[in-house]
Amino acid sequence: MEDHLQKDEFKRDILIYFCIIAMTGLIVFISHLQLKVAGIFLIVPIAILEAGILGYYFMHLMTKKRTVHLILLLTVIVFVTLLFWPAWDVVYSPRTPSEFTKY
Repeated sequence: MEDHLQKDEFKRDILIYFCIIAMTGLIVFISHLQLKVAGIFLIVPIAILEAGILGYYFMHLMTKKRTVHLILLLTVIVFVTLLFWPAWDVVYSPRTPSEFTKY
């Protein structure tokens, strides 16, 4: 019985490994398309998904307690907030022309 479980886990790990390789290849492919900002909006979610899968399976976070998942959720919230905060600041903060003057 245990031998069967180890084979199933090995097959799962190999599948995940090839999915990670495929996502990395997709990121490289998108970066070569030179989509500028649109490329970033395509690459970042793929990279986040890739990191989540790596952490969940290969760092064994799937077996950890609820506290670890809450800390990870807080980390994701802080990361997304810090990622989009500069964009929000540029769009909604009043600016004077002198702030854009190059010296």
